[in-house]
Amino acid sequence: MGPRISVVVAVSVAALVAGGGVASGRNAHKSRTTQLTVRIETQKLTFVETGAPGPSPGDMVIEQDNLTQRGKAFGTAQVVCTAIAGGLATGSAQCAGTFFLPKGQVETEGMAKSVKGSVSGAGAVTGGTRSYRGVRGSYAFHTITGTTRALGFSLVR
Repeated sequence: MGPRISVVVAVSVAALVAGGGVASGRNAHKSRTTQLTVRIETQKLTFVETGAPGPSPGDMVIEQDNLTQRGKAFGTAQVVCTAIAGGLATGSAQCAGTFFLPKGQVETEGMAKSVKGSVSGAGAVTGGTRSYRGVRGSYAFHTITGTTRALGFSLVR
């Protein structure tokens, strides 16, 4: 992948993995937080240019990823990001993602920012299915190398 694609890949992943269970106001004293770390490796990118040719706000990228934990396959992810300021390679983007994990799927949304090829981001875990039904929490990520990112999650059950 070229340098533009590597940066766009990293920007596009601002939606990320989690795990958890149900937590409500009346059960707040029973809530617990779980930390989860995974790596994401981009497998396929599809670019959608919405305006004039070249990077600009509104451009989108659709990403398909493989997830690993401790070097072993852990699931897959699908992420869609829309450039908000600048372009996908040199600005910020709003992203939404679905993470397909062994015990269910997790939904996320958040922001990613690219500065001189270094990409980082953070956002919210907004819910999930099966074992992740009702999960909430947050995440943060950064690029390790090329198309690989490290993701850390704080999940509230």
